[in-house]
Amino acid sequence: MGPASRDGRRPVPGAHELSDIFAGQPAEEALLAEIYDIEHDEITEDLVFYREQARRIAGPVIDLGCGSGRLFGALLGTSDRSLVGLDGSAALLERAADRIGADAALQAARDQGRIELVAGDVRTVRRRERFGLAIMAGVLAHLDGPEDGLRALDAARTLLGPEGVLIVDNLGPGALPPHDLPLSVDWERDLGDRRVVRRSSLVRRETPEGLRVEYSTLTDLVGADGTIARLPAGFRLWYPSVHALIGLADEARLAVEATFGSHDLDPLDERSERCILVLRPVPGSRRE
Repeated sequence: MGPASRDGRRPVPGAHELSDIFAGQPAEEALLAEIYDIEHDEITEDLVFYREQARRIAGPVIDLGCGSGRLFGALLGTSDRSLVGLDGSAALLERAADRIGADAALQAARDQGRIELVAGDVRTVRRRERFGLAIMAGVLAHLDGPEDGLRALDAARTLLGPEGVLIVDNLGPGALPPHDLPLSVDWERDLGDRRVVRRSSLVRRETPEGLRVEYSTLTDLVGADGTIARLPAGFRLWYPSVHALIGLADEARLAVEATFGSHDLDPLDERSERCILVLRPVPGSRRE
């Protein structure tokens, strides 16, 4: 699972069950994962942020909800650190493996045993080793509300070492959709000899703990001969308010070290397009 979209017009697809964000969809998972990458591989504005965070924080890294590994290169940088990428989607993990194989630096790290791909759920993940840096980029939108959010934050805390840091990165208040949106074209791209046309619609619902979104997509793959394969999908998303997210972090015994409203480290306010929290375990809280 990659970062959520920046503009509020196309929230990243999520699912009620995090074990696989494409589970239960009528379309083929491998094809949905390929289309996912068409959209998300264009996101580059956060790479410098994650490269710098990984540079300043020592120790191994775990990317929770890593999707197809878009952040792997930034998180590894030029260091000899190790990286674990965890996701619930087998289709996205397959694409992460392909990404590693196509990148000389990532392939070398994998050959040295420094990259591990793991099928798992961020709400229940447990590992023996402890990490210097854990990332949750765009993950909370895929959860089913505060209870799941707390479970994920609590699980992440148990993964951190004594000086460990958890970065939680979500859409900010200024990027959330202000109203319902009818079915309309989001984007068009080429996929081999086929043209991909993505349409989406959403229905929003304000709740005390944040914004709930019913998000539907209709993707057409238009072949060179004019034939069309239509891929419908539907998702439920949850965007916690800043106040609710900080409250969940506190309940998970994570202290807020810093907040940012962008990957350029702008202050977090009601106009911010990102809501980024840098969290550390409260002293004495790392015991399970």
